[in-house]
Amino acid sequence: MRRNRRKRGRRGSRPLFELFPKGVLGILAASLVISFFISRGVITVSSVRPLEGHVIFIDPGHGGIDPGACGEFCTEKEIVLKVALLLGDRLARSGAQVVYTRTGDYDLETPEVSDVQARINIMKQSKASVAISLHCNDFTDPWERGAQVFYNASTHPDSKRLAQLIQDEFAKHTDTEREISAQLDHFILNHAEMPAVTVELGFLSNPDEERLLGSDEYQNKLVTCIYNAILTFLSPQ
Repeated sequence: MRRNRRKRGRRGSRPLFELFPKGVLGILAASLVISFFISRGVITVSSVRPLEGHVIFIDPGHGGIDPGACGEFCTEKEIVLKVALLLGDRLARSGAQVVYTRTGDYDLETPEVSDVQARINIMKQSKASVAISLHCNDFTDPWERGAQVFYNASTHPDSKRLAQLIQDEFAKHTDTEREISAQLDHFILNHAEMPAVTVELGFLSNPDEERLLGSDEYQNKLVTCIYNAILTFLSPQ
């Protein structure tokens, strides 16, 4: 039987928050210390909110009467929305302004504007630093699997680099063997005025991958991959 053993730290070391008194005075003291370190360049605002000043456009595909690809238990529209909201929350906590095409189960179709044109309009009006369109894949062969990122370098040359950064994260953390591709005719890629990618999160036609895509743990893993790639892409070279 494994015994639980207390983790030993260095003698005399204490967490930073324990060095301050509790209550208002403690908060004030901690704030003064943090301000001091910021003024000395030890802590920078950019390190706390590294995406401050950036706008990120996120397009969860499908929605409303359009479910997208359908597995046995999951639909594309619900998975991509969950991933979009998780990703948006992570980006917002890092200082970014996030613009979504949808935040619920609906489409953007109106008598005046098609769903596709409405999404294009939101993307262009956002003046975003990057655009991310989220989808799930399907295929007649149930063995097909893996996340894959698509780009169109003819609309913005940096789209390929963004796609590669995301694909590299997927390769490291989801075991996908797929590679980035420019072979996708997608309206987000074709009309983007900023670096843009379409991310196919996996195949709902593969029963094993459908189970993964429907799990909170795997969705968070996908979000971490995309977030880390965006952070690297937008970091000063």
